[in-house]
Amino acid sequence: MKEEFDLNSLPKHHGYQVPEDYFDKLPLRIMQRTAYAAPVAQPQTAWFWQLKTAFAGAGLALVFAASFLITQYTDQTLSTQEAMAQVSQKDIYQYLVNQEDLQTADLAEVTAVNPSQSLEFLDVRTEDVSEIVTQEMLEEQMETTPNQ
Repeated sequence: MKEEFDLNSLPKHHGYQVPEDYFDKLPLRIMQRTAYAAPVAQPQTAWFWQLKTAFAGAGLALVFAASFLITQYTDQTLSTQEAMAQVSQKDIYQYLVNQEDLQTADLAEVTAVNPSQSLEFLDVRTEDVSEIVTQEMLEEQMETTPNQ
C-alpha cells in the first residue's frame, strides 16, 4: 500500500525571494534606462495620403449630391395610361390567348382602344344578351308605372 502524503511534513520554503530594497530601487532603475534612451523615430506619413483621402471624400460627396439631384428632378415613372399605350394590340391579344387562368369576367374588365374589339374576346351568346336587356326593360317599366 501507498503511504499517505502529508503536506505538513514538507519544509516551508517560499518559491521566490525578492532582494532587499528591490522595490525602492526599481523606479530609479527604470528612469535611468528611459531617460537616456534615444527617442524612437516616428514614421513619417506621406503628405499625399492625406491629400488622397481628402480628394476621395470630396469626390464621394459630389457623386452623392449629383445622384440625389438627378433623381429628384427627373420623373421616371409613367402613368398607367402611358404604359398601356406602349403595349401593342397584338401583344395584348397574345397575352390573353395564352393566359390559362383567364376567365370571361377578366376579359370583360379589359379596356381596349376600340370597344368593338373587346367584344371579340367575350364568349357571350346573343340569347343571353337579349334576355338581360328584356329583364332590364321590364324592371324600368315596373318602377315607372304607379301601383294601383
